Amino acid sequence: MLLHTSPRLCMPPARPLARRHFTASARLAVNPNGIEEIQYRVDAPALRRIVVAADQRDRAVVFRQQADPGAFFGRDSLDTLPLRLPALSKWFIHHKRWVPTDFSAYFRQHLAHTVPYELVLSDSADDSQATTTTTANLAAFMDWLRRSRQPVHQGLSKLLQSHVDLAQPGQGGEGGGGVEVGVAAADFVHFDAPLALLDAALEFNTRRHPPKRITQLYIAQAALADLPPALQLDVPTPELLAAPATLEDPYTADVYSNSLWLGLVPTFTPWHRDPNANLFTQLCGSKVVRLLPRAPGARLFEQVMAGLGKPRCSAAIRGVEMMQSAERQAWQEAVWGPDAPPDMLEVVVHPRDMLFFPKGWWHSVKSTGGESGCLNASVNWWFRWRKSAPDGSSPGGRVQANTKSMPS
Repeated sequence: MLLHTSPRLCMPPARPLARRHFTASARLAVNPNGIEEIQYRVDAPALRRIVVAADQRDRAVVFRQQADPGAFFGRDSLDTLPLRLPALSKWFIHHKRWVPTDFSAYFRQHLAHTVPYELVLSDSADDSQATTTTTANLAAFMDWLRRSRQPVHQGLSKLLQSHVDLAQPGQGGEGGGGVEVGVAAADFVHFDAPLALLDAALEFNTRRHPPKRITQLYIAQAALADLPPALQLDVPTPELLAAPATLEDPYTADVYSNSLWLGLVPTFTPWHRDPNANLFTQLCGSKVVRLLPRAPGARLFEQVMAGLGKPRCSAAIRGVEMMQSAERQAWQEAVWGPDAPPDMLEVVVHPRDMLFFPKGWWHSVKSTGGESGCLNASVNWWFRWRKSAPDGSSPGGRVQANTKSMPS
């Protein structure tokens, strides 16, 4: 059931031309183990060799414009591109090239499908993202849902209210007036809801000025295997990871997990590391990623945890506490503030870009560009390389991977 058909305009600033040097901001020093940038077109075997070599050298690398969106964009859709991602052109309506304005009619056939959400309820301490979801904005959104003539919206209102009530016990609920402005017992909520909730929030945002919009509503780490079958086909495993080992290329990629990240600008994931290598691809909007290799990233983690009074906190097991107010603010300041480590690396990924970083690299991710409340989407694959013997077998057997990955 289509909820609405009117176009929604979200106009990010023009994308700057890609640079041939390391993509680090002017104030950040380029680390000797820095981010390599590939701007020329490569085929799947060449991209695979580059990723294997980067992993062996413990380097991150960004590939520009290497994902094939399909026939929608004509001459740029070439068979030689190493990554085929039909979602790039099938899931979104684009006002201009790569400027998403809405979900496509095709994507909106699947709005009843349930996915995991994150919602930050209180104002962020990050002044660089001045527009955040306040409790007043959330109250206005839920009131708009309740007053809608669409049964889907009314059902979403009750569902969202039930989850907010868990975070704000005793505040509102059925007949209680809804969210109490300025009150939040917990400022981060994780819950399951239909894709229709994000679609409704996007419609709501088109009717509001940026300061009054819903933001930080994020479908985070939704397993691709849990998406509707049709949508799964639009985000296939990249050929460089799916290809079998050969005598010339004796490595097999064991892809053990993957995720969709789909939300409303600004989104934020705090400082963490993944147990294995990560291939990250941007679908719409842009994201800025800050990274450090294992040792300096671990030192920063230990410093921040000590400052929070958690000197023995494990880096391997992390949960929702990363997004609670005190820890979230600490990571905003430590990673994104003016006192961030001088060797911090930074790269911006745009639609069709791919970012690879090796096992154990620390990183934090923010959506960037465009107005508050607009769409932003990414997909990633976690994997480990396994070297095969000349007969195709694995001489050492498979190394068991930790399949509990952290957000990207």
